[in-house]
Order: sequence, then C-alpha cells, then structure tokens
Amino acid sequence: MPDALTIPPIDEVARLCLSTGQLLLQNGASGRAVHEAMEDIAHAFDCDSVDVFCQHAAILVMIRRRDESCMQMAHAAEHGVNLRRTSAARQIVRDLAAKKRDCAESQVLIDRVPETTPEYPLWFVCLSTGLACSAFGRLLGADWPAFFPILIGSSFGQWIRHTLFHQRHNSFIIAGIVSFHSAFVAGLGARLLGSIHVLVSTVSAVLLLVPGVAVLNAQIDILEGKPNLAAARALRVVYLLMFMALGLAIAQALVLP
Repeated sequence: MPDALTIPPIDEVARLCLSTGQLLLQNGASGRAVHEAMEDIAHAFDCDSVDVFCQHAAILVMIRRRDESCMQMAHAAEHGVNLRRTSAARQIVRDLAAKKRDCAESQVLIDRVPETTPEYPLWFVCLSTGLACSAFGRLLGADWPAFFPILIGSSFGQWIRHTLFHQRHNSFIIAGIVSFHSAFVAGLGARLLGSIHVLVSTVSAVLLLVPGVAVLNAQIDILEGKPNLAAARALRVVYLLMFMALGLAIAQALVLP
C-alpha cells in the first residue's frame, strides 16, 4: 500500500482520471482503453473501486477510497484520431502505475500532451493522403492518367479538411465540402487527361473521409458490452458517410460525361 503521505486527495485523482479519459476518447481510443486507463490511475492511488460511464460526448467517473467518495463528469469534445497522443497518454499511465510519477506531475503531463506531442507537417500529411488515395485508385482499377488527378484532388481535400477542422466548423459539413472538392478536382483532371475511369477517380479521391477507426471502435465497443457508446459512434459514422456521399454525388453530376 502506498504511504499515506503520498496519496493525493481523492478529487485530484478523479480529475486526473477524467483528463486522461477525455484525451484518449477524443483521439481514437476504444471504450475499453479509456476504462482501463482510468481504472489503473484510481488503483494506483489506493482507491478501492472505480466506476466509469463513458459516452460519446461525456465521461463520468466515481471513485471510492475507504470512507471517501468522489464523482466527477467531463465533456468530451470532437472525436479524432491521433495515435501519438493516445500512446503518450498510455505511457504516462504506465509510469504512474509503476510509481515513477505522482498525481500532480501526471496531471501536468496529461494536460500538456496536445502541446508536446509532435505533429507531421501539413504538406507531408496532404501528400501522404494523396498517395494513399491514388494507390487505392489503382487497386480499384483506375488507369495511370487518373493517378495524378486523384493525388491532387485528395491532397487538396485533406488540406481543406485540416483548415476547416481547426476553424471548428461542423464535422459533417466538412465531410460534404471535402468530398465535393476532392471528387470534382480528381474527376475533372482525369477527364481532361483522357482517363476512361473518371467514375473510379471521383470515388478514390474521397476515400480519405472513410472513418475506419470509428467503425472499428464501434465494433469493439458493441462486442465488449458498451452499446450506448457503440451506437453513438455508429450513428456518427452513418452521418459522415451520408454527407460524403452527397458531396460525391454532386461532383459526379458535374464531371461525368
């Protein structure tokens, strides 16, 4: 058992649990990963029990330590995918469980993860996204004249998504706008270069919008008995795909012969 002098107040432990859970949930972690991290933190500070209720837009935690108890709730912001941030948060939790850090130090590190986690340059992200979509286009049967239009269209779409996301626009509207511009640029370019696979070009250019991590997490959550979180994630995926399909349909109506 930890020394009584080193055990922080129970409200500080609850705050650290929530901060860590928020960070993980907002950056692509599954419900199980969020629960396990919060439980590890509570048990590291001699808590007898910890109850976690994880929703798509909120997290609630209640911890007990002998005669003390504390319940706190926090809002979960827009979900994204940043595996570097989730890895950093998990490393902090592992260090805390191994008694390498105290509660106050861990709280500071968790709060600073968005600032201290390195990010790839925007040009590199856009280029990588374009190359990935172009490669998928080739796998789907697109010819070589369509390769570079897909690359340019999807890279342009990634740049638009990054810009609008940091301006805090609605994520569904962003999906529709990005889908239209990516498909329009790719389809028009492929048509001007004489490609016979304009339709495949437009579809390939919007593959950057497919929410693969969200789909996987929804499946994991439903299999692990978290139907509310799974349902919210699945509904979000459906709406994202609907707006993506709407933007794609409009672009195809303009560029297809």
